[in-house]
Amino acid sequence: MFKLVALFLAVAATVVAQEPDCRTKFAGILGAPVFHGANATVKALTLNTVGQIAYVGDGKSPLVVQFQQCASLNVGLPTDTAVSGRLFVPEKGKCIAVANQAKATGPYYTTLRPCSTEYAQRFGLFFAQNNAIFWTGESDEEGSILQGGCGVLGYECAADGTPVNVHSNKQITLVCDSFKPFWITNQAL
Repeated sequence: MFKLVALFLAVAATVVAQEPDCRTKFAGILGAPVFHGANATVKALTLNTVGQIAYVGDGKSPLVVQFQQCASLNVGLPTDTAVSGRLFVPEKGKCIAVANQAKATGPYYTTLRPCSTEYAQRFGLFFAQNNAIFWTGESDEEGSILQGGCGVLGYECAADGTPVNVHSNKQITLVCDSFKPFWITNQAL
């Protein structure tokens, strides 16, 4: 029941956080794919008490988001394989951002901010990777070097994809050389 109500609220709140060039492409639970052999289970992510993306592992308070595609954020990304956008949290009326985006290298930490089209809120949705979502941050003029100089940034995790909580409040971090994306799903554990 919670899942249906949360998804309804995510769709109903679409108008609240839109800018002229941002449109909701997907809505659902933000999750982390955890693999057991060839099979993946999506584990729900949540917000901790200070508004950071966190992983608790119990799935009781899933984080419902909208991936809003923003044309103004497509600068520097190949639009034939990916689109740029932001992650809007309808329950909070804010977007997920990286608090320390100005740093040249990670780890990077998440927070909630009023929605905008700043690089701290720039995520890429990659079609060929099952609509995987990575943080891309700022890029060079050609779009060949993304934030941190290492390509897309995923969450820090164990070998099976389980998010690693190395910081306070169960917060996750975004790191270079992590190929662990976020997924938006209608069911997560």
